[in-house]
Amino acid sequence: MEMAAALIGGIGLFVLGMGMMTGALKELAGEFIKAWMNRIAGGTGRAIFSGALITAIIQSSTAVTLLTIGFVSAGLLPFRQSIGVIMGANIGSTSTGWLVSLIGFKVDLLSWALPIVGIGVLAQTVLKKRQAAYGTAVAGFGLLFLGVGVLQTGMADLQAAVSFEGMTNIFLLIVIGTLMTVIMQSSSVAVATTLTALFSGVIGFEQAVFLVIGQNIGTTLTAVLASIGAGTAAKRAGLTHVLFNLGTAVLAVLLLPLLIWVTRALSTALFGTFDAAVGIAIFHTLFNVLGVLVFAAVLPWFVRLLEWLVPEKGDPLLYHLEAQVAEIPEVALEAAQRTIQLILSKLFGLARAMLAGTDADADQIAHLHNAAMQVRTFLAKIETMSPDVFNRHVQILHALDHIDRLLQVLSEPGAKGADRLHPGLAERWLPLMENAQQHILDEGTMPELIAELGEASATMAEHRKIRRDEYFVRAAKSGEELDLVLKKVEALLWYDGVLYHFWRAAARLGE
Repeated sequence: MEMAAALIGGIGLFVLGMGMMTGALKELAGEFIKAWMNRIAGGTGRAIFSGALITAIIQSSTAVTLLTIGFVSAGLLPFRQSIGVIMGANIGSTSTGWLVSLIGFKVDLLSWALPIVGIGVLAQTVLKKRQAAYGTAVAGFGLLFLGVGVLQTGMADLQAAVSFEGMTNIFLLIVIGTLMTVIMQSSSVAVATTLTALFSGVIGFEQAVFLVIGQNIGTTLTAVLASIGAGTAAKRAGLTHVLFNLGTAVLAVLLLPLLIWVTRALSTALFGTFDAAVGIAIFHTLFNVLGVLVFAAVLPWFVRLLEWLVPEKGDPLLYHLEAQVAEIPEVALEAAQRTIQLILSKLFGLARAMLAGTDADADQIAHLHNAAMQVRTFLAKIETMSPDVFNRHVQILHALDHIDRLLQVLSEPGAKGADRLHPGLAERWLPLMENAQQHILDEGTMPELIAELGEASATMAEHRKIRRDEYFVRAAKSGEELDLVLKKVEALLWYDGVLYHFWRAAARLGE
């Protein structure tokens, strides 16, 4: 009974500590992660390095995979780059094994862990709200190693009570390793448990090797669950994780004798003798690096395979509005903004066609109205917001309001024949609509476009005021047909409304 309590309690403390530490590190590194993700555009090598670095910082490959799926869904990260991040996350996940094997078994954990927990909790209480996360991270670190210490006690009793020498079936061990990650919901916890069992003599080195291979496969469950019912981008990212981890596991099994030989050689070279616990950390790193090298070499074909397995489906305007994206407020707003930019691009195209003499497309207007409503529904799912996020949320809602008004203006009777009633205005603003349609999706040229739209709106408003008075005066003096005058005035108002709402929608997105 005491043995079971120590095993369950040790795993529980480790999970609790890992959760606290990961949550705090994610909070502290949140802006860094977002900024770094936004910079990933240089190539596969940079994406792999970024995935490894971010995973090592926040100590959770699962969290990085979910963040990556969110960034891809929001359109912030190209799909090809996300593959590199996911591959790099697997390398970064090996940092926990190094931490436990190099520190966890070299010191008296129980005597060091409790003071670390105490210091962390004290810091959490004393420090201000933002800095309190440092205390949470320290307390989580202490709980993590307290869990390893308690787990060691339980493993020592297990080693005396049960022998696992006869368990040599490779595939059974891999399945057990996979189930360990699935049940514990963390490959880091599963690897730490395996290392503790190895250090305590419960299992042998080669048994631990196969368990770790299985634990690497088990991490794919979260990605699979996150991509169920999601859009194309999220499904492709989830499938990337599954195929990469399975392929890496196959490579590890096929090249096992070579990998074990290299592992023993490196461990002996580093420590003068073979250290089995450190050997697992080396092996874990080796086969993940091998997998990255192999998949990076065939990346173009791998991308084509993923695109063939998961073809584009659904409304292209709504690709970025994934449910899991809404769980990350900053990313959710980026997704909403990109969707609105796509809607505006379509609206510029619609206005351009109308200025060229084509009647308003009622079906397209209804489609764009529905897309705007979908953005509102998506934004309503965002729950917790910092002041900056809240202010940006408000600006996006203003932009959506201008889009609704723009759709109404484009549907008004004044739109019919506006190009014929004022051919000079149609000719004047047609190039602006063409330019805006091309550049509304380009963040770099948005400020110039907003300025150009603002100037056009001001010019049109002044022109409308002058010409409107002229038309009514002329009608009164010469008896010009009032019906024609009213149509011309209505067309002026239409031009004015179109330019004004285009300008304000774009300006709200740029604020």
